[in-house]
Amino acid sequence: MPESPVESLKKSRDFKRVIEGGNREIMETVTIYRLPNQAGKTRAGISVSKKAGGSVKRNLIRRRIKEAIRRNAPLLPAGEDMVFVARRAIVRASYGDIERDIRKTGGGRRS
Repeated sequence: MPESPVESLKKSRDFKRVIEGGNREIMETVTIYRLPNQAGKTRAGISVSKKAGGSVKRNLIRRRIKEAIRRNAPLLPAGEDMVFVARRAIVRASYGDIERDIRKTGGGRRS
């Protein structure tokens, strides 16, 4: 199985750096923070608040965002760290709504 072109952001200091220093795009289902990185790779982190529901609901939301990122990885800008923060509307949104919002982030499309 080929590796995903999008790596994960895991450390809280990386999340904090992107959120505090990055550009913010507010969509219907997610808020996306973007910050160029030195690695030249696309890295993404996902944050879902407890306000979205219990752990089962939050993990479902996280999996949907992760799959939408994976499917649309070629459209995401290269060389950026991105943090996807779920918004309240995501609880009622369909997978298609989430994927549509992630496609909109495509700023620097890859060839």
